[in-house]
Amino acid sequence: MTDNLLPSLAALLEVLLPGDELFPCASTLGLEGLLADRLRQSIGPAGLDELTAALAATATPFATLAPAARLPVVARLEQEHPALFDLLAKTAYLSYYQAPAVQDAIRALGFAYNPTPLPAGYAVGRFDAERDRPRHGRGRFLATDEVRRVDLGGLDFVGPSA
Repeated sequence: MTDNLLPSLAALLEVLLPGDELFPCASTLGLEGLLADRLRQSIGPAGLDELTAALAATATPFATLAPAARLPVVARLEQEHPALFDLLAKTAYLSYYQAPAVQDAIRALGFAYNPTPLPAGYAVGRFDAERDRPRHGRGRFLATDEVRRVDLGGLDFVGPSA
């Protein structure tokens, strides 16, 4: 990995996830190292070199550009390297939402948010047939003891019967 990738990734995170008064800026969370590790696992050193070259395609190093001057570079990266940008963005977003400070910000909005659904899970309440019955008018409610197997033997695309 080239020496200037981590500062470039931090600057890139400032563009992708700038934060606001409630949510922290991704670069302040120190996610660039985690992002680099995850990208290295996904695309290998050659992919990181491609990313570094794409971000270095300006006269001034990407990390030292003013925030407004970074936007066209990121837009060009997205346009010229769509698969790389897609992976980069998804990896950045997933890394961001695993950060405890971001999870706290989500909870501050009033949402029950567990960092991992298990073992605590999410409270769903008890099933109430009247309240939880679909009201869209399609299909119908079928009690478990009314369920019957459907003969799929006449369908040619299903394959041999088990």
